[in-house]
Amino acid sequence: MGVCEVNGPSYHGIHNIFRRLLENIQDIIVIAICLLLFALMVKSLVGMFYEFLDPFNFQYIASELIYILVLVEIYRLLIIYLREHRIAVDIMIEVGIVSILREVILHGILSIDPFILVAVAILLISLMLLLRYGSLRHDEKEPETRETVFKELKKSFAKGE
Repeated sequence: MGVCEVNGPSYHGIHNIFRRLLENIQDIIVIAICLLLFALMVKSLVGMFYEFLDPFNFQYIASELIYILVLVEIYRLLIIYLREHRIAVDIMIEVGIVSILREVILHGILSIDPFILVAVAILLISLMLLLRYGSLRHDEKEPETRETVFKELKKSFAKGE
């Protein structure tokens, strides 16, 4: 045995084990956030159903529909994160654009200060230019055949070990 050899796991081995543990904990947190987003979507749909029973309020229903679309996009962002362990900046920009438009619809364009409208317009143009010319898009490739949830979980745990 050489001078530098020590019995037990190597220095880098401990870091790999700790990194995998933290990644699994982070995946559990992201899954919990996905479940919360799903619950928020259901809550919004139920609220919209009850709103249809009352006199029609276009601003509320339009903003709730856009809110659900924002939640769907955030859910998609989290699914991509779980699959590829990267944050999709293009989806974050899309969510930002849709969220800004939702707020404008919710408050009504006539009730917003003109200077704020100019600032919002500049922000929207900037985000759209960044989305179009920023080379942020990645090709999302869905697997041709999908396994059951349990088989996919088993595969992901097998890859981690």
